[in-house]
Amino acid sequence: MNMATPVPAAVDIRAEDLCNNRYYNRNFSALDLSRLKLRNSLFYQCNFDNANMSETDCTESEFYGSSFRDTNCYRTNFTNAKLADTIFAPKDCTQMTITLSCATFENMKIAQIWFLGLLTLASSTKPFGPMKEDLIGPLIATIGEERYVKLRGLFSKRPR
Repeated sequence: MNMATPVPAAVDIRAEDLCNNRYYNRNFSALDLSRLKLRNSLFYQCNFDNANMSETDCTESEFYGSSFRDTNCYRTNFTNAKLADTIFAPKDCTQMTITLSCATFENMKIAQIWFLGLLTLASSTKPFGPMKEDLIGPLIATIGEERYVKLRGLFSKRPR
């Protein structure tokens, strides 16, 4: 990943219109982006590490090659957003909204805890129809029984 261009200290990011724009190699790390609108924009190889993106609206945006290490993505809205080729390792992404499409996940490098979290969410479903084998049991075995119980406990404590 290329080095991201730092945001000058004098720039008030909260006053900037981040919608319908294109950003290349921009450094948004450690910034408070909470509750901002980042709609319909391209963020190409941008750095969002340690940023607060809680309740941020990223609808229809593309984050190709961007980084989300230790980012707060609590209730972040990624509806119809593309997260392809991102490094996705947020410190929190519960209640995040994503659209299930190939462009959301293609080549995403995801932290193990969130990968296992997605599998745990899948284990909450109840497959139906004719099945030749149990699907949930092997999924839980893949996650690991002890880790599965802990992850289920974490999800059950979150507000619905």
